[in-house]
Amino acid sequence: MSLKEFSVLMLVCTIWGLHFVVMKFAMIDVGVPPIFYAALRVSLLALILLPWLRWHKGQMKYVFLGGLGFGAFNYAFMFPALELTTASAAAVTIELYMPFSILLSVIFLKERLGFWRALGAGLAFTGVVIIGLGAPSEQAGEGFALGIAFMACAAMSEAIGAISVKSVKAISPMQLLVWFGIVGSTVLWPLSFILEDNQMRAFAPEARLSFLFCLAYSVLLVSLVAHGSYYWLLQRLPIHVVAPSGLMTTVIGVIGGTLILREALTVTLLLGGVVTLFGIALILWRNRGRADLVITEIS
Repeated sequence: MSLKEFSVLMLVCTIWGLHFVVMKFAMIDVGVPPIFYAALRVSLLALILLPWLRWHKGQMKYVFLGGLGFGAFNYAFMFPALELTTASAAAVTIELYMPFSILLSVIFLKERLGFWRALGAGLAFTGVVIIGLGAPSEQAGEGFALGIAFMACAAMSEAIGAISVKSVKAISPMQLLVWFGIVGSTVLWPLSFILEDNQMRAFAPEARLSFLFCLAYSVLLVSLVAHGSYYWLLQRLPIHVVAPSGLMTTVIGVIGGTLILREALTVTLLLGGVVTLFGIALILWRNRGRADLVITEIS
């Protein structure tokens, strides 16, 4: 890995990791309704990438399933979860996306699980259970355990999206992202109108500037810069070199939550986080050199 590639990888991890801080800030400090925020984000992404929109005959079933996983239900669970949990706990829990992907690939793609990958998946789930059952920090909402469960559902949604995308052939990342934005918009806007109210408070004078900053970070830096750079790295480097970026993203998310949002590092979060990340590292070790799970989690 060259210095340039390493620098790009660290930039991607930093943008993704700090996104948990930005999302938590938007939900709690700015007071943006979470599903409304997610709907606006994916709609803006779809508008920006509209020139890449193409109909792919024979593959749209998988594209739509990928959109439900990566552009709709993951955000429908992830953003409300951040109202209830902490950025640090969310950054760890979303790593369940990888063991969920492995389990789904065994069920639907008939891939072999193996002892070490099964052990890694088991450790990852155990670590998240430890976090969910532990005493939350003061920055968490009243439904901390429910927030962890929501974040686990977001990870499962992304795993479903990853399995669907693995069946797609010769479609560029930008073409996938624009469809993810369209599918997400058709799901998230109705959910926001049904489940939320007073969405326009995000544009109140005292909240407008902070809200627009968070939205710009999510759309421009996360969806365009970070994901575009990640796919650039995948084209230049072996998958097993790029894949561990998820671990660094989690570490940066935890550090950001602690230093920026002043979230307490509880014993259960540290213990659960170490167990979860060790399980993920074990999976990555067993996956080295394979073409599995090339799609990282989308935050």
